Amino acid sequence: MEMCNSSASSWLQIQSILNSVNHILIFLVAAFFFVLAKSLDFKDTAMHMFMTGIGFHVLMAQALMSHYKVNPITRWISHKNKSRYHGLLQLVGGVMVLLGGLGKFSQKDVHFNTWHGRFGVAATFGCAASIVGGLVNFYQPKIVLKKLPPSELRFRHNVFGLLTFTLGMVAIYLGYYSKFFTRHVDNEFIPALMLTTTLVYFLTIIGPTGSLLTKLKYRRQKQQPQ
Repeated sequence: MEMCNSSASSWLQIQSILNSVNHILIFLVAAFFFVLAKSLDFKDTAMHMFMTGIGFHVLMAQALMSHYKVNPITRWISHKNKSRYHGLLQLVGGVMVLLGGLGKFSQKDVHFNTWHGRFGVAATFGCAASIVGGLVNFYQPKIVLKKLPPSELRFRHNVFGLLTFTLGMVAIYLGYYSKFFTRHVDNEFIPALMLTTTLVYFLTIIGPTGSLLTKLKYRRQKQQPQ
């Protein structure tokens, strides 16, 4: 029993360290995106990069970690306030992604024949749907509860949120191959950005994935015949 408790404690400590590292990486990415966009006067693709990058890579990443028990930012606040914090970050981040995506869509010279463009479009529409789904999950209107119980709403919100975040982070990763980055960023620095984005993605989804697996187990138990 003591060995099990020791192992659990060690795993929590490891998660706490990894989460702290993730916050540092997210802060560094935010600073880089801001400096790069500012150096280009937040014009055209620079604004698109800043809005979608901060929206997904920073705000939505933080939102996904809001209920993570080792998150130092939200560890000491109540579950209800964690939900509010999560919802606010998702809303602001989602609006930034939508504005950044729509700004790019409106440019006549934009072509979506690249994987970055395709994933970007999917992530933008997924973001819009996630905002609606998040509001439904938070307020849980009676008309929806007549068809789906709260546990099922939370499960679907969790699944779709992870999917949308994945699409967004893949789009950002592929964006490092774009002409914009190869033109304005030192090509020797781009691999470091790719590695950072990859680490942020996997470190961010540790908590939400654990929560999803718990919900999936509960869901299967509920579906089993009595």
